[in-house]
Amino acid sequence: MDPQLYDAVAKAAAEVNVNAETPLHVAAKYGHSDMVEVLIKSSAKPQHEELESGRRSAKRMLRMTNNEGNTALHEAVQYKHLDVVKILTKEDPDFTYSSNNRGKTPLYIAAAKAYSKIVVEILETCTSPAYEGPDQMTALHAAAMNHGPDITRKILEKKKSLIRERDRYGWTPLHSAAYHRKFEIMKELLECDVSAAYIDCCELVDERRWNVLHFAMLSLTGKDLKILLKEDPLIRNLINDKDADGNTPLHLLATFHSHLIRRIRHVGIKDVKLDLDVVNNQNMSVLKMVRKSDYHRQLKQEILKLEEPAGPYQHGVVRVNKGSDERDEEEIKEIEKAKESHLIVATLIATVTFTAAFTLPGGVIQDGDKDEGTAILSKKAAFGAFVITDAIAMVLSLSAVFAHFLMSMLHGAIVEEGRFLMVYGALSTMMAMGAMVIAFVTGTFAVLTTSLWLAILTTVIGLSFFLLIYLIFLALGMKWVEKRFQ
Repeated sequence: MDPQLYDAVAKAAAEVNVNAETPLHVAAKYGHSDMVEVLIKSSAKPQHEELESGRRSAKRMLRMTNNEGNTALHEAVQYKHLDVVKILTKEDPDFTYSSNNRGKTPLYIAAAKAYSKIVVEILETCTSPAYEGPDQMTALHAAAMNHGPDITRKILEKKKSLIRERDRYGWTPLHSAAYHRKFEIMKELLECDVSAAYIDCCELVDERRWNVLHFAMLSLTGKDLKILLKEDPLIRNLINDKDADGNTPLHLLATFHSHLIRRIRHVGIKDVKLDLDVVNNQNMSVLKMVRKSDYHRQLKQEILKLEEPAGPYQHGVVRVNKGSDERDEEEIKEIEKAKESHLIVATLIATVTFTAAFTLPGGVIQDGDKDEGTAILSKKAAFGAFVITDAIAMVLSLSAVFAHFLMSMLHGAIVEEGRFLMVYGALSTMMAMGAMVIAFVTGTFAVLTTSLWLAILTTVIGLSFFLLIYLIFLALGMKWVEKRFQ
């Protein structure tokens, strides 16, 4: 290059535009690798200047930042220009590129955008790369949240200690991977350091002093909570721990899933007492929160704000499981609707079987002797079977009626008990139907013994009821039957 032109380029290399960008920033942003090389060489070897001084000038240009706090390397990484990244990192490998105005280092940007080749280039070329990101996160947090295990593995090979670094919310990279359901990355992190999963994790709290059970009360279903509390004694011991506002996990449960309080109380915990009378900073106990809605609504609004996007957590820091409440409400409506028809059927069976007991087949003795009023067919085995099965049908149908009566007393508030009573009532009604059919068959057989062929035919026709029921269940499929009676 012409010496005068070379000097002109060297002089212009330090000039900045309105955004405080040097020509190197612009060349790096648009991926002009040849221009990047020219700018670096011209700054490193200007005319009439010592070689060492020229190198210092080149490095000074590489480290200059624009109005956004970006160096040329930030720009090259941001726009995924690998060739430019290679040139810049090779030229100044010892410099630790600090965060820009958004708190992002070049390595963090590359990890967050899944630019695996750029991540590898920075890690292998730079002697002490900066890993920092916004909200006290690291490049490992960024890799764990968004992308495959290759970037995660490469960062861990370079700096394993990052696996224990926590962001401003107290989350490690493993928390982030679990939150975003990145199972492969979780596996990679645990293979690197299995203790990352349990190092004091039961006692960890965030800035609100929430422990793991505070989060569980908001996000898990009643069934999951029962399993968690039954199976894990360490988790169980956190049930009465308070957060910064004095709220225990049970206070949060009462806020969103108050109907589960009763279920948790009967979970069978022996070694920990559930304190429902403990009060928070507003002097509200768990039981009082269930009954009064003013503070209930205020706390709910505060928690729902935590569902709003915060930094990298696009679903919020907390996930509230509203689906269980919606499913419970739908199930309560279904139970109420089905209860009416079930009650009618059970009542009809009870009425018919009760009436049949006093209108005995074959009639009663009426000739004035000592057996007057007793059944004429009482000595026949078929008649005895009729009386027994009729009594069974009546008892089963009346127990079904009683179950539906208890359901009306629940007012649809407790889903688990309502579901049990519904299933019990339905099964009792079906068994009562079967007993009533047998009572009909044995009763008709007892009065038709003089015409055996007719008695047998009636018996076969009557018992075909069970064959029809079997065919119906077969057509519906056993999975459907099991689902309805879970």
